[in-house]
Amino acid sequence: MIALALCVFSLVGCFIAGRRSVAAGFIATMVVGYAYGIVRANVPATFSHFIFDAACMGFYLALMTRRYTPVERYKIRAVMPWLAVLIIWPTLLLLVPLQYPLIQLVGWRAQIYFLPFVLVGAMLDGIQYRKIAMGFAVLSVIEVAFVAAEVKLGVPRFYPFNEVTQIIYRSTDVTIGNTSTFRIPGTFVQAAVMGAMMVSTIPVLLGALVQQWRSGWRRNLLLAAIGASAICVFLSASRSHAVFLFVLVLAAMVSGRISNLPWYGWLLMVTGVVLLVSTSQRMQRFIQLDDTTYVKTRLSSSINESLITLAEEYPLGNGLGGGGTSMPYFLASEVRNPVAIENEYGRIMLEQGLPGLAIWLAFIVWTLSRPLPPTRDPWYLGKWLARIALGFSFLAAQTGMGLLTSIPDSALLLMFMGWVAAPALIPAANPAARRPAEKSKTASSAMRTA
Repeated sequence: MIALALCVFSLVGCFIAGRRSVAAGFIATMVVGYAYGIVRANVPATFSHFIFDAACMGFYLALMTRRYTPVERYKIRAVMPWLAVLIIWPTLLLLVPLQYPLIQLVGWRAQIYFLPFVLVGAMLDGIQYRKIAMGFAVLSVIEVAFVAAEVKLGVPRFYPFNEVTQIIYRSTDVTIGNTSTFRIPGTFVQAAVMGAMMVSTIPVLLGALVQQWRSGWRRNLLLAAIGASAICVFLSASRSHAVFLFVLVLAAMVSGRISNLPWYGWLLMVTGVVLLVSTSQRMQRFIQLDDTTYVKTRLSSSINESLITLAEEYPLGNGLGGGGTSMPYFLASEVRNPVAIENEYGRIMLEQGLPGLAIWLAFIVWTLSRPLPPTRDPWYLGKWLARIALGFSFLAAQTGMGLLTSIPDSALLLMFMGWVAAPALIPAANPAARRPAEKSKTASSAMRTA
């Protein structure tokens, strides 16, 4: 009953927020996504698996019942054909009964449910992205508080052992001295998801930071949020996301677009994070990346001839839900001929077949090949970092699963795709806004002449 009430509350809340503005609806959905993992773990009921789905549905209903401006319609026009194909193909596969109907529905949901966030990313303007950045900043600060509490009090205090927390309890490969301990999941379903989400917010946070005035609480909050996100990434003990963080920071430093960065605050934040990482063994798991044997083993287990073998055996897939999509524990045993590969592209191929994989690869290449925004775009740095984030994520997808089904990271990733793919429109200066200044200059000139 509690889980069902949470679903209804999430749906209604995100609908109301989405009716106020697209940015408010998106942030409300992200709030539910941030809380989803810890709520689902402590409310182990069937409906708790659908809390974020309900939030997305409320947001989608708000988008469907609002009027779109001509500018919004123009910006989403470029991505609409791609979304139509990405939705139609898996929908047609529902007619192929390779799996049980409920399994197919879960697989179909995994393939298409988050795709509308591409439209959200395309239609938002710079003002709305700044509001989203402030929302993420608040969420990052709250998240680091949960993370600190889990370090101090222990993960089991927040995540009881049950069917949905088994991954958390198996993730005890962080070494402190001679003792193995938990990775820190924060409020997410597992530690890797927290690391992915926290590093993925950096493009928006940093893109908004360089636009802020030289002083003000917003600037300080964004700076604190970036530091909090970095701490969460290291405490998640995810090596790939630590590398992701380094790549984003390096890309920002060489972009030439950080002249407005608060250097004293930035150096203080970086110094604090470095000192914290260097003095905490819990945060140093990424150092193991110097073990080339591990890296080769991980790559060979994900990118090898098994992908080609599976493509030959399942050219049209193993049915929706039959290729490795995460199933609720009460449906996992119902999958026919379960087969999976630790490769997101392999998962797509196993569920949508080679045609579905070809569509996704074409969409990814098309998105990343879109022209860069004009240099005078205030969000140039944010869009540049979002493009880097997409490129890194799609490369790393060859060595893991969940890139397009993770809650709520996949929604943010797809929003970035719409943001990057949409045409960049720079608002022209408002002539009406210049009239007072022009009148003032005219009056001054008249006084000097007199």
